Amino acid sequence: MSSPILPFTEANSKRVASLFRQALRTAFDSTLKFDAYRAQTLKIRQQFEANKHISDPVELEKVIAKTEAKLTETKHPDPYITPCRPGGTKYQRNIELPKEDVVPGDW
Repeated sequence: MSSPILPFTEANSKRVASLFRQALRTAFDSTLKFDAYRAQTLKIRQQFEANKHISDPVELEKVIAKTEAKLTETKHPDPYITPCRPGGTKYQRNIELPKEDVVPGDW
């Protein structure tokens, strides 16, 4: 078992920031309307702000584990993918033509 990450360290800050971004993406996948998404982001920010004072490493690990479990539970089955990213609707739509002859032979 790995040792708990101490609070107020760079590693802890990156871990919490990653969870925050993941929570925002999950909220966006669930609510594509901006006003509903904005309400969700304010709620998420409020929840993260409420726990930013935690200095006990054991309690911090419990809160982080609870957050990770909630994120996996609420993960959207069909997340939004930007069209030009891998898996998007426009990804590799205009593929380059092959450099060699398409039909072999001397015409």
